[in-house]
Amino acid sequence: MVDGTNFDVFGSSKFQNRVIQGALTDRVFFERVFEILKQDFFTTEAHRIIWGEIVKLFNKYDSSPTYDMLRLEIAAIPDSDDKDDALTILVDIEKNASRQEIEHAKEKAFEFCKNQSMKSAILHSVELLKEGKFDEIQKTIEDSLKVTDKTDIGHNYFDSFGSRSKEDKRPNTVPTGFEALDHNNVLEGGLAAGELGVVMAPTGGGKSFMLVNFGYGALAAGKNVVHYTFELSENNIGNRYDSRITGVPTKEIVTRNREVETKLHRFEGGKLIIKEYPTKIATVNTLKFHIGRLQSSGFDPDLVIIDYGDLMRSRRGYDQKRFELESIYEDLRGFAMETKLPIWTATQSNREGFNDDVITIDKVGEAISKVHVADFFATFSQRKFHIGKNRMGAAGVNFDIVIDHGSSLIKLHEDNGSSGLSISEKVSNVLNEGDTRKRIFDRYREKL
Repeated sequence: MVDGTNFDVFGSSKFQNRVIQGALTDRVFFERVFEILKQDFFTTEAHRIIWGEIVKLFNKYDSSPTYDMLRLEIAAIPDSDDKDDALTILVDIEKNASRQEIEHAKEKAFEFCKNQSMKSAILHSVELLKEGKFDEIQKTIEDSLKVTDKTDIGHNYFDSFGSRSKEDKRPNTVPTGFEALDHNNVLEGGLAAGELGVVMAPTGGGKSFMLVNFGYGALAAGKNVVHYTFELSENNIGNRYDSRITGVPTKEIVTRNREVETKLHRFEGGKLIIKEYPTKIATVNTLKFHIGRLQSSGFDPDLVIIDYGDLMRSRRGYDQKRFELESIYEDLRGFAMETKLPIWTATQSNREGFNDDVITIDKVGEAISKVHVADFFATFSQRKFHIGKNRMGAAGVNFDIVIDHGSSLIKLHEDNGSSGLSISEKVSNVLNEGDTRKRIFDRYREKL
């Protein structure tokens, strides 16, 4: 009986011969179906034996086996009534090759495997729905959709030097607006597509102000920004942007509203969307759906601001806060890579960092993995801005910081302890100081 769950839907076993033949002769096809072509899709035990041996040999040698290798392995199977049939099929596959039939079988088999993968995901989602695990449903479906025809082999290193050598900066960067951070030896123009930047400060230390300044830096460069807030209202965040863009203190916006409105109309920059969600309600999926709606409406963000990651909810749900935070930041990193958007967010330091002038990354609250997954991780107090981790350039560098809460303005200056060194000289010194991050940290701790 043909029930649509195996290759019986394609008729004779000859089709299954050609599927196996395609896997043995076409490495690209084999890699596409390796994870999704199940043994049970074959309708005879002989075909299942052959496919099982192909998978086993591939896992062992990391390459598709030869016919001779398969014959030896199948012949060595003990007490099997079907191995003779399997050996007969191998003879047919090796001697009879029709390129047209093989191509047809590869195409149909791949589509069948994709459909079965999606069907399996949907059935699994029904069980998740019964258990109320709604966010896991989204992930299950997304994982199934990752089965794709694309076969990108990657960056051909030697052949692509010409294109690399023409790039002065990293591609698709979004400026922060801070010269000290956008410097070539730090972020080389800003945070780039697919990267996650995190800033850390104590409670009430100005995390939201810093994120607004990052958003302003992007807007001033003509970039579109979507700013998510999980603690403050949309109006509150909007007022901070009003102040940062116009220079009018937040408390004076109402009384000087005409002046503010005029300056906003004259501002030549990107577009800004501010979206508010209640604390511990939004997951990464919530943001994905919202960005999808924005794109459908014609708004394509260049930068995502999340104020802030600690106030989101994990898609999986954990009882312990540490595991919950680890999951959130891993999701954010994957979100950045998947959407190819740079993401800035903030996190809170622990109590030990509350009174420190320079807050080091060991003062991160709850989950140190926030640092591990971030591309750029910086801390700041009321006096110092400290780059703790930076995959793009220098780390262990300190800057003096001035925070004007009234006008939402933050400035970074040369560290007064740098003996008059310029940003470039100071960063270069740090880069040349040693091979390990420990030596960099030790040097700058001695200066404090």
